[in-house]
Amino acid sequence: MRTLTRIATFLFLAFFACIANAQEDDMPGLAPERMQEIKAQKSAYITTKLGLTSDEAQRFWPVYNEYDEAREKQRREMRELHKGARDGELDDAKAKETLNKGLDIRARELELERTYNDRFIKSIGAVKTLQLVKAERDFNREVLRRFRERMEERRDGRPGPPPGGRR
Repeated sequence: MRTLTRIATFLFLAFFACIANAQEDDMPGLAPERMQEIKAQKSAYITTKLGLTSDEAQRFWPVYNEYDEAREKQRREMRELHKGARDGELDDAKAKETLNKGLDIRARELELERTYNDRFIKSIGAVKTLQLVKAERDFNREVLRRFRERMEERRDGRPGPPPGGRR
């Protein structure tokens, strides 16, 4: 069960890193206010999906916020690495170095997952930790689905919701 959790979490991170790179390449960034709103929605979604008690939430959220910040730092590092590879002239040595740095970042992401999975298990138990992985994945899919719909609406000339508005 623990191995399955780790594999699922690693795949989730790899998937999210790819999505983040695709978003940076192809789509405009989101305003900081919008990102804060999404984070608040994510917190509410995760709390509901995990059915956290107030005691569990008190133990869980500080750990999760620490984890999310560390994970975002690694994602930024990976985006910068890929951006640097796109911007400059690459020879074989530079390309190999970039690939190795990418693997190092991914290895650190996996180690981060292992560390925080253990901490999550201590704060909310193994079952809810596994549910967390699914809740994060489901939430991210929903956000991406909505984002794509809005991009399609704009591309097709259909009016979207007002800025900062909700559907």
